[in-house]
Amino acid sequence: MSIPLDRLYSYIESIAEEIYGNTIVIYRFYPYGSKKLKDLLHLKLFTWQEKNIFLNIYCNDQEPLNYEYYENYQLYHNVLASRSVWNRILVALSISTRQNLKNDNIYDKVLLLHSEQRSKNLEMYRHNNFIPVYYWNHAILALDWFRYANHVVIKKTPLTKKFLIYNRAWSGTREYRLKFADLLIESELVDDCQTSVGFFDQDVYYKNHKFTNLAWQPLHQLENYFICNNAPSIHSADFTIEDYANTDIEVVLETLFDDDRLQLTEKSLRPIACGQPFILAATHGSLQYLQNYGFKTFNDVFDESYDQIEDPVKRLKAIVALMVQISQWPDDVRSCKINQLQQIAKYNRTHFFSKEFFNQVITELKENLTTAFTLFNSTKSCDQWIQKWEKLMQHQLAIDFLKSNQSPDWPTTQDVELVYKEAKKYIK
Repeated sequence: MSIPLDRLYSYIESIAEEIYGNTIVIYRFYPYGSKKLKDLLHLKLFTWQEKNIFLNIYCNDQEPLNYEYYENYQLYHNVLASRSVWNRILVALSISTRQNLKNDNIYDKVLLLHSEQRSKNLEMYRHNNFIPVYYWNHAILALDWFRYANHVVIKKTPLTKKFLIYNRAWSGTREYRLKFADLLIESELVDDCQTSVGFFDQDVYYKNHKFTNLAWQPLHQLENYFICNNAPSIHSADFTIEDYANTDIEVVLETLFDDDRLQLTEKSLRPIACGQPFILAATHGSLQYLQNYGFKTFNDVFDESYDQIEDPVKRLKAIVALMVQISQWPDDVRSCKINQLQQIAKYNRTHFFSKEFFNQVITELKENLTTAFTLFNSTKSCDQWIQKWEKLMQHQLAIDFLKSNQSPDWPTTQDVELVYKEAKKYIK
């Protein structure tokens, strides 16, 4: 599946420039999904002068934020230093000893586009001269990725399974998915589920995985109960008509669960786009997050109090207990409740593909950008950049490089003089 994400970032660039009234340099990770700083590249070609003078926006809007990961990313610094004459000079002069998300722009503050709420990471970024800008990135992506679901009629077949569960990757923040599979076995729910389990993630067998949270370590031999899920990662951005035709309720296993942050991905919007009722395994308060964007959930039909449980182990057990209750509905009760669920799901599907929903997400982005630009303009300064370059220009090694440099990626003496003149306008 081709995912042309640069079209999204070009759209955001046009919105941002219209609000700000000047050119903006957008940085995004490319290839998509990468977290490596060497892959944090600008969307368009800019000269060294332009990258320094124009306001920068860094897009960490697809994956959860992780400030400490970049703060301690020494490997990148070593690789970069070995590839660039200019960076070897910086290392030799001890000008730059740590690499993080912030690039060498003249302004002390830059904007960070992200997609999570209730996050301690945001405070760390704010304290280090980033101005965070929230928007629901995955809502915009899902509208594109699932657009054909709006034109498909999914006809329910004679039911074979009660629950649909996609359970592939389990590394990083997703360890809980292995315990979820374990609880399905313990609760005798496996036969009620259309699912499979990834036994390997990043070439690591789940039995050999070193768990960050030992509570998520499964007790059963999962291979004895599930078939192996070898689907590639892009399958979270796809949907299979047969899966939805053959099941009643999807149990969504989100990326974040054992966490305090709110960040819902396209996984949560996939059943909505397909008109499927769902149970949401995500961080606490995620159902309210959906409700804030105009979606209805299913508390009138079954108990959704699991979503308010802050303890992740108790929340996961409550989700499985709810599944047990649903699986035990008598046939007449089941028929009535499924009809109620489907009416809510139909409403959600219509709302998802509506202009109202799209406009809500984009309006929120515009409002948050406007607030961020106001803060940036009120605190605009270039003191750090000036101090760095004044220190740098005391060394003959750097001066000689600037005089002889022929690479467009790095500055000449004239480039530095022009940018320095611009930076001095904002000395605090």
